[in-house]
Amino acid sequence: MKKKKHSMFFLFIICFLWVLGSGGQTVLAAQEEFPAAQSGNAFLDIGTGARAVAMGEAFTGIADDITSIYWNPAGLGQVKNLQILLMHNQWFQDVLYEYGVLGVPVLQGAFSLSVAYVNYGSMDRLDEFGQASGSFSAYDLNISVAYGMKFSDNFLAGAGIKLPFTNIDNESQVSLATDLGMLYKVPGFETLQIGLNIMNLGTRVGKATQPSQVKLGFGLVDAIPGLKAGVDIGKRLFEDSLQINVGAEYLIMDTLAPRIGYKITTEESGLGSGIMGLSTGLGLCHKFHDFALGLDYAYVPYGDLGDTHRIALMLELGAAQTAKSVRSVSRGQSITRATPVKVSDWRSTVQKKPAAPRQVKAALLPPKKVTLKKAGSRIKVSWTSSPSPQRYGYNVYMKTGKKGNYYRVNSQLLRKNSYTGKKLTRKRIYYFIVKTADKYGNKSRGTTPKKLYLR
Repeated sequence: MKKKKHSMFFLFIICFLWVLGSGGQTVLAAQEEFPAAQSGNAFLDIGTGARAVAMGEAFTGIADDITSIYWNPAGLGQVKNLQILLMHNQWFQDVLYEYGVLGVPVLQGAFSLSVAYVNYGSMDRLDEFGQASGSFSAYDLNISVAYGMKFSDNFLAGAGIKLPFTNIDNESQVSLATDLGMLYKVPGFETLQIGLNIMNLGTRVGKATQPSQVKLGFGLVDAIPGLKAGVDIGKRLFEDSLQINVGAEYLIMDTLAPRIGYKITTEESGLGSGIMGLSTGLGLCHKFHDFALGLDYAYVPYGDLGDTHRIALMLELGAAQTAKSVRSVSRGQSITRATPVKVSDWRSTVQKKPAAPRQVKAALLPPKKVTLKKAGSRIKVSWTSSPSPQRYGYNVYMKTGKKGNYYRVNSQLLRKNSYTGKKLTRKRIYYFIVKTADKYGNKSRGTTPKKLYLR
């Protein structure tokens, strides 16, 4: 099974390289038949959600909320609760961009629907002599649907369909585009994620093409608790430019999240000498009894064109309740289940002392397999990942001889699936066990002891 997962991952990487190589050349060759053609539906390039934009749009390898419908549809497989996001983007030149998206968990993933609307305002109509003769308006509209699914603990994939609609002076045009994405969590390095998103493959927009591009992203998630950082490498299929995005956010006390990012591109922007490429922002989140509410802001300057401001409101239903349930079970706390009561017994029920609630065992499980290997005068301990979804790290315990007492040998929580200890005294038998730990400091029971005689 693992070989199939790895093969699928390498297949995506091969596809990425092929699109950059021969695939990109084929598309460029086709474009030569239309020398005047340029990418249409340029508004599809406007990033959605203030969070990812503030992080420099380096979100392909992170993709953990419903804006993944734009950044990487595979990330929808990480959405566990119903989410709603509304965004207002004050674009330059008085252009307004409104965006809304809904995500609903379905099976092992989530289904998402989004609507984007761009209004360019009123513009002067010019006659053949260049004189003003009234005005006209223009707007763009895009409806997207996508589904992302978790196939295993390490592999997620998703796909989406877009229906861009353009209207200029009462003349309209509809086209079709698709997105394909994957997300891979590197085994043994659960904090490292690799994402791939092939965006806007579709029909022509008149003589123009869709703004198709391929993005390969690397995400580092909670290597330091609360820190998420990403690096994206993007290539447009109809242009020679290469784009690199870097960004990060740091969540403080599950409430405040400052963000910063930077965009590097090889193409000439022609936007003057103003601040370019930098983005920054801030997120606020509060968890109530059975829902969470988040407010995000992003600031992005565009040189001489001016500055843009995005504000997004996120509502997640069941977020706090889910976290509370997981926390209670992982700590071994009791959960009371409602028991039906007959009408005739209501008095006795009130008068009698309620029975003790049924105890539920902790859901946090240890790794299934532990192996020991000599490394000179050291011992390397390796293990498979715990099947518990709330796992956050591991602790390794050791003792010398059968009658010794176990003690923890790692000073900090281990995020990898291996540990090599300090030099040990030879000609002794050492015993090891490994325990899983969650974010709240709870630990699982120990694994079956493994022993090794160090010669």
